Amino acid sequence: MQIIRLSIILVFAFICTSCEGFFDNIKDRVPNTTMEIEDPIRHYYPVVRGDKLKVTYKFKNTGEHTLLIDDVQASCGCITTNNFKRSIAPGNFGYLEFEYDSTKNIGYVEHYVLIVANIEDTFSNEVKFATNVVSDPLYIKDYEQIYQEQQNTNAEGIVEGDSKLKYYIPKN
Repeated sequence: MQIIRLSIILVFAFICTSCEGFFDNIKDRVPNTTMEIEDPIRHYYPVVRGDKLKVTYKFKNTGEHTLLIDDVQASCGCITTNNFKRSIAPGNFGYLEFEYDSTKNIGYVEHYVLIVANIEDTFSNEVKFATNVVSDPLYIKDYEQIYQEQQNTNAEGIVEGDSKLKYYIPKN
C-alpha cells in the first residue's frame, strides 16, 4: 500500500513540475503585442427594461506580433459574449460582440469588460459602456391613476399608526 501511495505522489509531482515548463514554453513562443480599441468608452441612449442591447467593439492589432485573445470577462452576468478566442494578425482588425440583457436592471448602469490577451505591460485591456434602463411607459401609471388608487385604499390597514396624520408613528 505504501508503494502505491508513493508512486501516486511521485507521478503527481512529475506532472506538476512538467506543466510549469510547458506553460513557460507557450509564453516564450507567443510574444507580446499592442492593441488599439476604437471608442473604448461609450454611453448609449436609454433602453427599455427587458430589451437587449448589442454592443460591438472594433479593435486593431497595432503591434508586430499576432494578437491572441485568451479571455473576455464581463462585470455582470447580464452580458454575453461571442466566440472571442481567435488570433489577429499584425495590422488587421477584429470585432468583439456583446449582448446586454436589461431585464434585471433599472436606472443608470455602467459595465466593464476586461479583455485578456498577449498585450504588452498589462496583458489586458478594458472597454466600458453605460446606459439608462427605463421602465416600459405602458406599465407606468400617471399621477391621476395613483391618486385614485390611494383614495380607494384604507391606509390604516397598510400602516400601523394613526392614519389621520400624514406620516407613520410606530406603536410601542
